[in-house]
Amino acid sequence: MEPLRSPLALSLILLAACTPKPDDTGPRASEVRLREATRVRTAAVVEREMVRRLETTTVVESEREITIVPRRGGNIVEVRAEEGDSVSEGQVLALIDQRDANSALEEARIALREASDNCVKADIAKRESAGRLERARLTSEQAQREFERNEKTGLVAQRDLDALRLTRDTTRQDLDVAQLTLDRTDFEVKAAATAKERAQLRLEREELNLSHTEIKAPFPGTIASRTVRLGDSVTTATPLFVLTDSSKLRAVFHRPQRELALFNGAATSATSDGSTGLSLEVLATSEALPGVEVRGRIQRVSPTIDAASGSFRVTVDLSPDGADSAGPGLLPGMLVRLEIITDRHAEAIVIPKRALQREGEAAHLFVLRDGQAQRVDVTLGYAEDELTEVTPAAGHSLAAAERVIVVGNRDLQDGDEVTDSPLDDEPEDSPHQAGENGTQGN
Repeated sequence: MEPLRSPLALSLILLAACTPKPDDTGPRASEVRLREATRVRTAAVVEREMVRRLETTTVVESEREITIVPRRGGNIVEVRAEEGDSVSEGQVLALIDQRDANSALEEARIALREASDNCVKADIAKRESAGRLERARLTSEQAQREFERNEKTGLVAQRDLDALRLTRDTTRQDLDVAQLTLDRTDFEVKAAATAKERAQLRLEREELNLSHTEIKAPFPGTIASRTVRLGDSVTTATPLFVLTDSSKLRAVFHRPQRELALFNGAATSATSDGSTGLSLEVLATSEALPGVEVRGRIQRVSPTIDAASGSFRVTVDLSPDGADSAGPGLLPGMLVRLEIITDRHAEAIVIPKRALQREGEAAHLFVLRDGQAQRVDVTLGYAEDELTEVTPAAGHSLAAAERVIVVGNRDLQDGDEVTDSPLDDEPEDSPHQAGENGTQGN
C-alpha cells in the first residue's frame, strides 16, 4: 500500500504546480469602468461697475434744534402750538400772565412822563436864571459907572460916595449869585435829561419784560415736543418746547484714524449753495423709509483725533433738496445707514463669491472650458454682497460671459472633466438655489 500512496501524492503536487495563480496586480472590474465626470453648477462672469464703500450707522440730527425756555417766570395762560405744528419765525407758541408786566410798563410810562415834565421845568428855571443874571449884570454895570463918575468929579460928599461904592459892591455880589443860580439850573437841566434817559431805559426794559411773556419761535421749524401745559407755573429753567428745523439735517459719525488721509485727500467741489464739500459720495437709507435713498455730502472733517478712541469726527449734510424734498424724507432722530463711496471701477470682472477657493492668502477659481475645469489664479478687488471683483494673475485669463464653477468645486483639480448645470438657468426663487445659497460661505 505504501508504494501506491507516493505516486498519488506526487500527482497532486504536480497538478497544483501547473494550475495558474490569480494576478493580484491586474485591473479589477470596478476599476475597469471609466471615471464619471464631476457634476458642477456654474454662473456667468459679468463685467460691471464695482465700488469701494464704507458703511456705518448713525442718527440724523438737525443743524438747528433747541429747547425753548421762558425768559421770565409766571403762569401759562395760553398754549398756542402743539407737537408736529410747523411754525414761522416769531410765531407765539405760549403766553405767560401779562398783568404784572403791564402794570410795570404803565408805571414806567408815567415815570417817563414825569421825567419829561421835569426836563421842561428845569429848562424854564434855566431861562429864568439867565434873565436874572442879565438884569444883575446891567445893574452892576450901571452902579459901576455911577460910582466912577461921581468919584472923578469930586463934587459929592464922602458919605454919598461910600453909599455908591456899597451899591456897586452889592450889585457885583448879586451878579455872582445870579451866575451861580444859572450854573445850578444848568446842572438841573442836565440832571433832568439824565433822569429822562433813565426813565426811557426803564420803559424799554419793561416793554422787553412784557415781550418775554410771549414765548416765540426763534426760527422757522417744527415743534418736536411740547412739555408745557395750560396753568403751569414756569421759571427761566423750565423747558417748554423743542423746536427743530427739518430742512437743515446732518449726520455725525466717527472713523478710525487710518482713514483720515482718505477723507482729507478727497478734492473739494463747489455745491449749489456756494459752500464746499468733499467729493466722496454719500447715500443714506433708513428702515423707516423703505425704498428711499437720500444723497448727502461730507460737510467737514475734524482736524483732530480723539485720543481715547483713536477716531476722528465726520459731519455729513443730509439736507433735502429739490426732488428729495418732494416725497417723504429723513427726520431728526431717525437711525440711518450711511454708505460712503470712495472709489469706482467701471469695467470690473465680477464673479460670485462662492466660486472662490482660498489657499492661505492666495485665491483661485475654476472656469468651465471645453468640458473641463481650468484653474485660474486671481487677486481680489472690491466686494459687494454676494459678488466680488477679481483680476486674473499673470499667465491666466478670465473674460466676461465665461462660466465659473460655484457648486462642486471643492475637490476639483485642474483639467478634471465636469458636467455643467448652469446655476443662473433656475428661477430666482428656486428652493434648490435657496438651499445652495444658504450652505455656501462667502
